[in-house]
Amino acid sequence: SKPLIGMTSLGSSCLRYMKTLKPALEERGFEVAVFHATGMGGRAFESLAAEGRFACVMDFATQEIGNHLMGGLSAGVDRLTNAGQTATPQMVAPACYDLVDMVGWKDLPERMSHKPAHDHNRLLKSVVLDADERREVARAHAEKLATAKGATAFLMPKGGCNEWDRPGADLHDQDGLTAFVNEIEAALPDNVEYIPLECHINDPEFTAKVLQVLDRWVSDGTIKT
Repeated sequence: SKPLIGMTSLGSSCLRYMKTLKPALEERGFEVAVFHATGMGGRAFESLAAEGRFACVMDFATQEIGNHLMGGLSAGVDRLTNAGQTATPQMVAPACYDLVDMVGWKDLPERMSHKPAHDHNRLLKSVVLDADERREVARAHAEKLATAKGATAFLMPKGGCNEWDRPGADLHDQDGLTAFVNEIEAALPDNVEYIPLECHINDPEFTAKVLQVLDRWVSDGTIKT
């Protein structure tokens, strides 16, 4: 059977590169299982990661970490830990780290009611986090990745991590993005390879770097094929 890559996604708003990345991985002989990271998808992803089912993890939609911290659609307290506990090689990127998904038809909690929000659809409403909350989310990423026992790389697209936060878009917040990036750079532990990128997560440069890291890990035996 083909080696399996587990990938988290949040759709075209965050991960437009999927149209090129998934075929490129399949051309390299991998099977790709994509999990929609809005609570249940993240739980399924973590369950399989805990069983060591993946040859590599590409956890590129970590919004559920903020969801758990802020009372949104949680995937559980163990989100972003199980690949590390099984020493599965993992690449991580924080798509939609700045948003918390709430149930669309319910009123927002008081602490969220004054914040900018995007009505994704009837079921989901995405609330925008402020700079301090983004720092908290960054620290949570770092704390979870500190427990990883296998190769771990954190890719940080400094141009933004969802389509709505590009310059000129409705949810662009340069100060908030800078706060997250600075906190990540200060908090990531030494066991994590930090890869800063001067691009947006939906830009071709992001996909190119992912494939470059993958090819390196296959070549040096980090990923077993």
